[in-house]
Amino acid sequence: MFYDLAKYLFFRPMVYLLFWPRIVGRNKIPAHGAAILACNHLGTGEAFLLPTLIKPHLVFPAKKELFRTDTILRRLATFFLRLIRQVPLDRDGGDASAGGLGSMHQVLRDGGVIAIFPEGHRSPDGRLYRGHTGVARLAMTEDIPVHPVGVFNTRFTKKKWLPFPWLYRPRLIIGDAMRLPEDMRQRFLTAPDREQAGVALREATDLIMSRIQAITGQEQVDEYSWRPDKAHRHSGSPVG
Repeated sequence: MFYDLAKYLFFRPMVYLLFWPRIVGRNKIPAHGAAILACNHLGTGEAFLLPTLIKPHLVFPAKKELFRTDTILRRLATFFLRLIRQVPLDRDGGDASAGGLGSMHQVLRDGGVIAIFPEGHRSPDGRLYRGHTGVARLAMTEDIPVHPVGVFNTRFTKKKWLPFPWLYRPRLIIGDAMRLPEDMRQRFLTAPDREQAGVALREATDLIMSRIQAITGQEQVDEYSWRPDKAHRHSGSPVG
């Protein structure tokens, strides 16, 4: 209830008034039933554009750092995120991230729609970076379709005529639903060990990223995205 009230009475009118966004393919997302949106990650704008412009209630695996409670402001932010049913995720990769996907599995089993950024961190230079495998794990475990999503102009930038950063005409393109190949899914589900399961996950993730790239036209980079302030982590392990 709170999510819908906030979206339709405040956020959607404000976003259209201030930023003039455009969205293509909104009706490709089913009104009912589980789905996964896999989106490239250029800027902070996607975090409010996606839930504002897309009809179903979206659940994001938000980075766990947003759920800190060591100050009053952070407690309020955590309260708000939980009120709109967002869930924390450890984005360090490996077992920590894989373990944190449990709540996402439950959302899908309940018929919900989740939005996830396979790159993890925002692209530091506008290129499309290697995807972490959490999105493929969710899709293959739950047998849920994935919608590749391409976003454009979602990074706040400084304009000469404004004293502060701004979004100008952000654009979202929703791709057709894709189900990962059944043979790939079975190889993952029946893999005798983590290594072979990881191979299937990587193939599935690369396929999803290629569908995103087909929408955005971005140059692809075969390494993980990194934050400029944590550049030493740019070759970290995949979400598994």
